[in-house]
Amino acid sequence: MNQLTRGIAAVVLATVLSTVTAGCSASEPPPKPVLEKTSIKVAVFATADAAPLFLAVSKGYFKEEGLEVLPTIATGGGTVVPMTEAGQVDLAQTDYVSLIMAASHGKRMKVVGSMAEAGAGSYALVVRDDSPIRSVKDLKGKSVAVNNLNGFSTLAVGAMLTDSGLDNHDVKFIERPFPDMKNALTHGKIDAAWLAEPFISDGAPKLRQIPDTVSDRIRGLPVGGWIATDEWREENPQTLAAFQRAIAKAQRLAAGDRKEVEKMLPTYMKIGRETAEKTILGTYPTTMDPRQLQRVADFMQQNRYLKAPVDVKTFIASG
Repeated sequence: MNQLTRGIAAVVLATVLSTVTAGCSASEPPPKPVLEKTSIKVAVFATADAAPLFLAVSKGYFKEEGLEVLPTIATGGGTVVPMTEAGQVDLAQTDYVSLIMAASHGKRMKVVGSMAEAGAGSYALVVRDDSPIRSVKDLKGKSVAVNNLNGFSTLAVGAMLTDSGLDNHDVKFIERPFPDMKNALTHGKIDAAWLAEPFISDGAPKLRQIPDTVSDRIRGLPVGGWIATDEWREENPQTLAAFQRAIAKAQRLAAGDRKEVEKMLPTYMKIGRETAEKTILGTYPTTMDPRQLQRVADFMQQNRYLKAPVDVKTFIASG
C-alpha cells in the first residue's frame, strides 16, 4: 500500500469511527443533573390532599430522580410555615391561606407547586349524630375544632358564621390535628369539627354534617400547595426541580386514576380499605393557575383576613 492509499484509508476510518461514536452518543440518555441534596425532609398533612406525595414515594418517582423524600407529618399550614422558615424541613405542604398570610407579612417563601382543590364533600363541618346542634346558628357559645388557627379551616368556618349572622367571637376555636378530632367529639371535648377526608368517612362515631352556605363556594377552590423559602430555592435549584418532576408525575396519576389513590390511602393514612373506597377526593391539578389561586386571596379579603387586595403571582416561584 503506497503512502497516498494509506492516507485515504486513514481518513475513511476516522470518518467511520466518528460517525459510529456520534451515533452511540446520540442514543445515550443525557446525564442526570447533580442534586445539591439527595435526601430531603418534606412536611405533609395526614389528609387525602397529600396523596400525590405518597404516590410519588410508593411508585418510586423520587427514586428515579435520585432523591430520597422523608415525609414529616404536620398538623397544618400554621405549623409548617415556621418549620420551613427555621429549616426543620426543606419543603412543605401548606394551605394557601396560611401561605398568603405569611407572605403578606414579609415571610420569604413561595409556592413551588400545586397540590389539591376542594371537592364536593372533601371538607365538612361535622357534629356527632346525636348532637342537638342542627345549624350553624346553633354553634353560638360552642367549641369548634380546626387543625390550625388562622388557616383555611378557620376561614371556611368563619364564612359560615358570617352567613348565619354570627362571627368568630361567637364560638371557641380549638386546635386539634385532624386524626384526633373524632376522638374529641366522642368524648365531648368539642362540640363540632371542621374535618378533611379521609377522616369524614372513617368509621365511628357516626357523624352528621351541618348544612352551610359555604361548601358550594369553596368547591374547586385551591386549598394547598408546596412551599419553600427563597433561600432554599436559590441554594437547591436541581433538587427542587427533581422534586417538582416527581410530584408532577404523581399529580397526573392522581388526577387520572382515583383507584391508584384509593389503593395508597390505607397504607399511608392508616385507614381501612372500605373507608378508602368511600373517601371523597378533591381534585389534583396538574398545573399552577394563578387565576384560581387569586380566588383564595379574594375570598380572604371578603372575609377580612386581608386588609387590602393582594396579587398572588408575587407568591408563586418563577419557573
